Amino acid sequence: MIRWVLALVGVLGVAAFAARRTTTMAGAGMTGGLVFAPWSEVPGDASAPPDEPDQQTNFFEDVIVAINPTTYTPAAVPADVAQTNRRAFLDMIAWAEGTAGDDGYRMLFGGRLFDSFADHPRVYVPFRNTSSSAAGRYQILARTWDGVRGKLGLPDFSPPNQDAAALELIRERGALNDVDAGRVADAIAKVRKVWASLPGAGYNQPERGLVALMGVYQQAGGNIA
Repeated sequence: MIRWVLALVGVLGVAAFAARRTTTMAGAGMTGGLVFAPWSEVPGDASAPPDEPDQQTNFFEDVIVAINPTTYTPAAVPADVAQTNRRAFLDMIAWAEGTAGDDGYRMLFGGRLFDSFADHPRVYVPFRNTSSSAAGRYQILARTWDGVRGKLGLPDFSPPNQDAAALELIRERGALNDVDAGRVADAIAKVRKVWASLPGAGYNQPERGLVALMGVYQQAGGNIA
């Protein structure tokens, strides 16, 4: 019996991996965790760390998302409400990450600004005993950006494409229907490994409280189910 269960999980995992790596986001003009995997140096950057985490899901996380029935719980809201909720959720993430201001899309980890949206800036900012390449409104890491950019065919690091990448990271965690429906607490719980500022992320960094996050989400026009 155990072997049959493991075989089923394996099949579901392979199917989920294939689907999640080839499916692009759709919906009303928008397309669309820290997983410690082997890192790679940035060519030509002697100051870059020898490795970097990836905010995308790994194979086993894809399996968990695929077999979790809440992944498929429909939003059951009008398209305009879903779109408003997506925007409010993204605004909430930006607030949590400290990038909610006018320059959020141009912000490096630590607060400095970069100049060009042609590509992820790939600037490694020292942090404790390592460094971080997090950049943009959603503090996307260089390695993560490369994966999402290739998956969605994003040509640059412009604001709309940063939005699309963030929504894809949310979708990979099985939380996009929750976001659309306004199931905010459920969505936050699912994506907390993507953004270290969310409650329960567990990365030994300051985390925002759920009540405060819900308040920001509502102020941004989001609807709570």
